[in-house]
Amino acid sequence: MPELDVGIQSIIDGQGVPIAIVGMSIVFVALISIASFISVLPWLLAQLAKFVPETDHHAPSRPRGDDDSAAVAAAVAAFHAQRSGAGS
Repeated sequence: MPELDVGIQSIIDGQGVPIAIVGMSIVFVALISIASFISVLPWLLAQLAKFVPETDHHAPSRPRGDDDSAAVAAAVAAFHAQRSGAGS
């Protein structure tokens, strides 16, 4: 079984420090890119809205004539009677 060398010298010999610096640099650049995109996004969407205007997708409201409160009250009363044992 190979012997594992643990310590700072193993990291230096295996070029661990340059690899870590490159990795941190890549992550830093990626995070800066994401932050820049998020900060520019409101302006970009405002420019896009000039060419593709926003449309309303509202469904028509229900007519007030369909009042099902009596049916709902009857269903709740039947459920309550069934659960409390009043029907037996």
